[in-house]
Amino acid sequence: MSNALLEVTGLSKYFDDVAAVDNVSFTLQPSETLGIVGESGSGKTTLARCILRAMDPDEGIVRFNGNNGWCEVQALTESELVPLRQEMQMVFQDPFSSLNPRMTVQEILEEPLIIHDIDDKNSRREAVLDILARVQLDADALTRFPHAFSGGQRQRIGIARALILRPKLVVCDESVSALDVSVQAQIINLLEDLQEELGLTYLFVAHDLSVVHHICDRILVMYRGRVVEEGLVNDVFSNPQEDYTKLLLSAIPSPAPDVPLKPMDRKSLNLTL
Repeated sequence: MSNALLEVTGLSKYFDDVAAVDNVSFTLQPSETLGIVGESGSGKTTLARCILRAMDPDEGIVRFNGNNGWCEVQALTESELVPLRQEMQMVFQDPFSSLNPRMTVQEILEEPLIIHDIDDKNSRREAVLDILARVQLDADALTRFPHAFSGGQRQRIGIARALILRPKLVVCDESVSALDVSVQAQIINLLEDLQEELGLTYLFVAHDLSVVHHICDRILVMYRGRVVEEGLVNDVFSNPQEDYTKLLLSAIPSPAPDVPLKPMDRKSLNLTL
């Protein structure tokens, strides 16, 4: 039996007979960060949501190696999915709309524990204080509402909510794209620290390739629902094999302000599937 955490085989999802995700397969190892990249409409988020069963795939198999061994996620009933939700969590793109504005931070972070009937009230408060400290927020944040925080602080709350159940797999869906560049760096460093502390495995959905290069071990490049290139992140960045990957990499700005941006002309490339 494989030692992988996640195995995806032939996964497809259609909308009006158009394949948003088209026959995608990959394996994710424990404590690995796998980046899924591509332009808007390439199928990145749909793939992530199908893996988590936030939407049902039309074809393919998703196998997860959870606390109770291997299971086929797409074959589980709604009631069977409930305990698995503790092991698979998501950090969303917009840290404001993903938090209930009428709930305090204490209520937001305690809610997953209550839903899954974990611990008593005192133990839940200790768990909330612990995860709040891990995302580098003070205890006085507990009584405040989401609107009282900056975007970066709200994303820390979203990360804390995802991690309070101690999941094995965390899907980060464009989780830094709505933040300022300096705040992005802080959140990326936080995610890396938490991965080391808690042994997390990340599926990192993004369109910002410079961020992916920094945080990811491997990368899947998606175009029109299909994976067109896969490999170690350093290998793909230094020696891309596919025209579409070369196109994406050519659009990354140089950190040197005097170096002009020279994106490739997509009309000159063979991008048909």
